Amino acid sequence: MAEDRERFDELLERLGIARPKGFSVLTLDEALKAANTLEYPVLLRPSYVLGGQNMIIAFNDEDVNEYMKIILAQGIENPVLIDKYIQGKEIEVDAIYDGKDVLIPGLMEHVERAGIHSGDSIAMYPAKHIYDDMYKKLADTTIALCDGLKSTGIVNIQYIVKDNRIYVIEVNPRASRTVPYMSKVTGIPMVDVAIEVSLGTKLADMDYGTGFYRQSPYTAVKVPVFSFEKLADVDTQLGPEMKSTGEVLGVGRNLSEALYKGLVAAGYKMYKRGGVFITVRNSDKMEIVEIAKKFDSMGFKLYATHGTADALRQAGMEVTAVSKIHESDENNTMTLLESGRINYIISTSAKGRLPARDSVKLRRRAVMLGIPCLTAVDTADALADSLMSHFSEINTELVDINNMRDKRRKINFTKMQGCGNDYIYIDCMESMVSSPESLSVYMSDRHFGVGGDGIVLIAPSKVADCRMIMFNLDGSEGMMCGNAIRCVAKYMYDERGHKKRHMKIETKSGIKTLELMTSGGEVVRVKVDMGKAELCPPKIPCTLPGDKAVNVPVNIDGDQYNITAVSMGNPHAVVFTDLVDVLDLNTIGPKFEYSTDIFPERVNTEFVKVIDDHTLKMRVWERGSGETMACGTGACATVVAACENGFCRKGEDIRVILKGGDLMIRYTDDTVYMTGNCAKVFEGSMEV
Repeated sequence: MAEDRERFDELLERLGIARPKGFSVLTLDEALKAANTLEYPVLLRPSYVLGGQNMIIAFNDEDVNEYMKIILAQGIENPVLIDKYIQGKEIEVDAIYDGKDVLIPGLMEHVERAGIHSGDSIAMYPAKHIYDDMYKKLADTTIALCDGLKSTGIVNIQYIVKDNRIYVIEVNPRASRTVPYMSKVTGIPMVDVAIEVSLGTKLADMDYGTGFYRQSPYTAVKVPVFSFEKLADVDTQLGPEMKSTGEVLGVGRNLSEALYKGLVAAGYKMYKRGGVFITVRNSDKMEIVEIAKKFDSMGFKLYATHGTADALRQAGMEVTAVSKIHESDENNTMTLLESGRINYIISTSAKGRLPARDSVKLRRRAVMLGIPCLTAVDTADALADSLMSHFSEINTELVDINNMRDKRRKINFTKMQGCGNDYIYIDCMESMVSSPESLSVYMSDRHFGVGGDGIVLIAPSKVADCRMIMFNLDGSEGMMCGNAIRCVAKYMYDERGHKKRHMKIETKSGIKTLELMTSGGEVVRVKVDMGKAELCPPKIPCTLPGDKAVNVPVNIDGDQYNITAVSMGNPHAVVFTDLVDVLDLNTIGPKFEYSTDIFPERVNTEFVKVIDDHTLKMRVWERGSGETMACGTGACATVVAACENGFCRKGEDIRVILKGGDLMIRYTDDTVYMTGNCAKVFEGSMEV
């Protein structure tokens, strides 16, 4: 009944369930008539299909002519099916039916719209754009289909949801490739349950019950894996015909983390900068503009064919237009790919079975060069969102698939700030949190989390009053944070009742001694002995020559700067300039941070204006966090550099003006003292 079109249509008619309107045809004339009656685009396929073989989406009569000539040449006996192509959200359901009740572990939503084979689509759980009312409609439809087919065991159903209406694509009375995926994520051993059901056990008598199962606290994505480099002359353009050779599972706290994991595991190279080449068909030009803006905002250089370039320029983006292969022999899209300037290609232009087409040649060459080629705007959008998140291989949570949480955890925290640096402080004196690298990215997001410059764990120490472990916005662990250490002292004194006016706090860069100043019984200001400044380049570390790197001319991405290199437990590059207020740090900062030929462990960069011999004004670009309101170690490095360059004198208090307030720094031969405020902002809890 699921395979036979007429019997299946009768079932849907009886149940009142919609499916895309379609016809069966045997000749080219019938096909053209049906396609024009349905109105383009339409889906063409043989009567019996495995893996979407020989399925296409036709956008005009030319596509139908080409398809039917190929199919008819094979001497087919069964009709060709032509259905109206509905470009909606594709939803996939794996259900278990026991003859009466249905268990639905969860819904998966495809990232790519309908028209790309389910095996080639990125699928996410839980479904991001399906809400309670639609969940109920899909559940009711699933139950009706299972009951109508009388298929005991696992049933896989694919739907399209468009304009709040459900259309059935197909029902498979069998397990699908998503069964192991859903089993791992939800904790329901679907194969075991289905076997029990097939042998007569009722769902009502099992632990999992019926209807929708409880939602997992995790987000998961299924990402397809392709082997195009092994398949000569195959167009990498995705469509109804399946081309993937496997898939991977990414599991995370949210979609950004899960998607990043899935894309990396599937072999995608997650470049954060470089060049993007874009060539899309006319119907995609409106959507590609917003996607291109995301790449542009990350600093990628945009290249495009002339038509696409015009659309991007009209949206205010700077783009380099490139000729197609047949338009120029020397400077064209193929030579651009081979130049090494391109890190991603977005190509949705004309596809087909002709390897001689420019678009096919381009995509095949991208495979040979190892350049990721995205052939659906939805996939390109998902990749851009993943790149824009702070997730990377160093900060994603390691999930034990055999011991997954069954509900979200609650994290209690205290928000504190020193000189505008607002970190999220978590008390770990009794128990340590897991995966703090991922937690820092998740909680510090100002729009989707608590918001902060990172997280700080306050943990026990065997050699000091406590231990400070700090993580930047990107999840990288910091060696030291001058503003955060003052807040840790305040927390220990005010919140934990550790009433010591002099404390020692262990950090990754050593033990620091602090003097606490109170007002009304609460700590308001702290003086920190930050330790001796390190000026020897190999110990910073940096590759500059000499015993000290003071006012050394360097080339950073083609521009000349004079820098002084200092370590205050972490590396700093100090640049003196009168233009501190007008510098575009979002552009300049990353260039310094990633100048790993000079600073192999990346660097914090301070841009400083000398007001007088006791006053400096500073802006800072911190590695892993970008421009921040203040940086305690950066202020120390700035005063050290100012004294070494003769702008200020050792042994005197120097005021450093920052975006978030002022710090008082004293540089001596033995150590550097930093004095500044600390304040509690609020406390609360967050589910993770």
